[in-house]
Amino acid sequence: MNPGKSGSNGMQAARDARVREGLDTDYKLYEVINRTPRSSVYELAKELGWSSGKVYGSVRRLEKDGWIRTQKAERDGRSVLKIIPVKWHEFLTQEEIEEFKNMEF
Repeated sequence: MNPGKSGSNGMQAARDARVREGLDTDYKLYEVINRTPRSSVYELAKELGWSSGKVYGSVRRLEKDGWIRTQKAERDGRSVLKIIPVKWHEFLTQEEIEEFKNMEF
């Protein structure tokens, strides 16, 4: 048995599990963001029972992928990051929107 090879397979399995967990985490967070737009990282963490760090990491991935936007705001003299879902029409060009409006179903 080659220990390097089995260790490599174990490492790959661990990476795959983290990716699956991250995708599941991101999707679950995105659902909550859609229900409660303009929530802060803290509010989302409290809602989901997650750490603020876990929410923040997921927020960064969702923002990088274009599913949400973040906006700095001030609340009670503190700076907070508001999380805003991207609306479906923001993924389309104006031409695509016009084409969609003219489609017959």
